Amino acid sequence: MFGTRMLIACGALALMGQTAPPLDPYHPTPTFDTKAPELPPLRRPAILIFSKTNSFRHDSIPDAVRAIEKLVRARGWSAYATENAAIFNPAQLAKFDAVVFASATGDMFTPDQRAAFQSYLAGGRGFVALHGAGDGSHPDWYQRILGVGGSYTGHPGGADHFQTSDLIVDRSHPATRHLSPRWRWTEEYYAWEAPPRADAHVLARLDETGMRLEPKHRMGEHHALVWWRCEGKARVFYSALGHKPETWTDPAHLKLVDGAIGWAARKTGKGCD
Repeated sequence: MFGTRMLIACGALALMGQTAPPLDPYHPTPTFDTKAPELPPLRRPAILIFSKTNSFRHDSIPDAVRAIEKLVRARGWSAYATENAAIFNPAQLAKFDAVVFASATGDMFTPDQRAAFQSYLAGGRGFVALHGAGDGSHPDWYQRILGVGGSYTGHPGGADHFQTSDLIVDRSHPATRHLSPRWRWTEEYYAWEAPPRADAHVLARLDETGMRLEPKHRMGEHHALVWWRCEGKARVFYSALGHKPETWTDPAHLKLVDGAIGWAARKTGKGCD
């Protein structure tokens, strides 16, 4: 609704010779892509980095994409970043070992693109979703794949938007084995009505002790923020961390993301066989 009203207003101002106000950069007008991009030659393993936003757009997306590209290329792998959802077709997806959603938000796919992504996962490939890729803007089928157990209730706002607390860490996974059992972190902490699905393996949960949280943002000992699960034979990983641009230069956070990508691409770790 915002996008339509703004476009009409912009057109009216243009006719009157006035300068139109900028569109809201945080709420882009939703679009659906139909023409796939041309891919460059890719060396395997190859990782697709996807950051389309048909809902809220995070300032940190460019930082996240650059950081993920750097991590992938440091492994000697290929990375391809795009916001064109038409790349979700069987022929092009087959060229990638894992897909990473860098705060991609909203309902992004046509029915054919959705089917291609689901088929890709059914083939046992990998999927890493980061921060906004797990908020409440996504359709139900996607939330089920991610392993979300209840409706998204948001995050603290105002002066309490960003808070520092401990994350209680399970260090058994390649993404978290470098962290301390209690990892101090500052974040826009997401919350849901319920913990992840029963088949999800929680790797980091929030210690809410001493935090300023509304009742709807409290999940007690089940406030999961990082987890993995199997979608059939596909490896699925989610981390709610990464709102601020500076998190994408934090060594511990980057090592978590790198470990998640290596695991999703089946180059390290176990699960989903």
